[in-house]
Amino acid sequence: MRRLRRARERHHRTSDRLRRRVVAAGAAAAISLAPQTGLADSPKTSICDKHQLAVSRDADSDLLADREELALGYEPFGADQNRNGIADGAELAMRCAQVLAQLPSESQVADKRQPYKQEMLVFGLETCDVCGEAINMGVVRVVNPALGLTVELPLIGAHYMEHGSFRYAGQTNSGRVAVARLTRALGVRFPCEPDPHRFALAWTTESLGQIAPDANDLDGDLLADSEELAAGLNLYDADQDHNLVPDGVQLAQRCAEIIDRLPTLDPNAPQEEDVYKISYMMRGLEWCEICGQSVNMGYWQIVDGASGVSMQVPEIARHFMEHGSFSFAGTVHGAQRADVAALLAILGLPTRCGDLGTVYSPGDLNHDCKVDARDLVELADGWLTTTEPAEQ
Repeated sequence: MRRLRRARERHHRTSDRLRRRVVAAGAAAAISLAPQTGLADSPKTSICDKHQLAVSRDADSDLLADREELALGYEPFGADQNRNGIADGAELAMRCAQVLAQLPSESQVADKRQPYKQEMLVFGLETCDVCGEAINMGVVRVVNPALGLTVELPLIGAHYMEHGSFRYAGQTNSGRVAVARLTRALGVRFPCEPDPHRFALAWTTESLGQIAPDANDLDGDLLADSEELAAGLNLYDADQDHNLVPDGVQLAQRCAEIIDRLPTLDPNAPQEEDVYKISYMMRGLEWCEICGQSVNMGYWQIVDGASGVSMQVPEIARHFMEHGSFSFAGTVHGAQRADVAALLAILGLPTRCGDLGTVYSPGDLNHDCKVDARDLVELADGWLTTTEPAEQ
């Protein structure tokens, strides 16, 4: 009996040692595989301000409900689409608060179609549940006459938006801002900062009239519908790569980047490059009509060596493209707009994965131009989540 008991004890000790080795090996394998498969990467964006209150049915935890993201044209499974470390809902709320603060009152509006705000204060204060700041119990009303749209929200709601939350909680008022209606009334879809260099397509001059080929911009991405059709882009989607930057702005900046990187060659020497540029800079300057910056009054000749096609890009045009605009205005070249389709064709866009117009494989779910285990992680992450409005 003693021998049998000792044999059982040795068997149990051996089994325990083997079990511990197996668990340790499994853990080590999981740790070593995590960086390769993306299992260790958290898809969530952290909340760093206690004002940023969570919302239910938010698959990616970006402080926007799935329904709201669908209404805005955002991705319900992308918490930080522009990859700047800020949750999309928090960034959009802060941008809306900034626009709301700068909105003129009704008496300050010269154009009857311009949006304005009406602040209706009352005799009473309520305290923010997070920071304890005393806020008037009244409301602010946003009026967009052009759209016939009016949105009301408590002033405590505007306070929470400044901190990155569409949901608010005060002693008197608590709830959630109507996100889709408010962003529409304010004319804010993307959280990116505006730039005065980005002329509206309907912008006109006294001498030339409208400089864009047409003022029709169905998706509001600063590319005319005719330009998108000519370039083979989607005129129904203002953010085709889902990075929360309008396509026209991103495309102009990408063109400026490519032009800067093109080799500068001598026009009299034999050329071997596919696409290159020739400098026709002059001894003179012109000034940007927006920021006053001086640039050379000359131009670049962009040449496609394979086809022999070329086009001129003034340095002032490249300056405006850096700011996200194909329209430009300088003291020498005046007001013009670049031929978008011709420029994209001669530069050969898309030239890299992620450029507008990139065709992704059906299995490339994270759009990194590779089909690998990270796409499997992307699939598994949203496997049980539905975006059907009726099921929210």
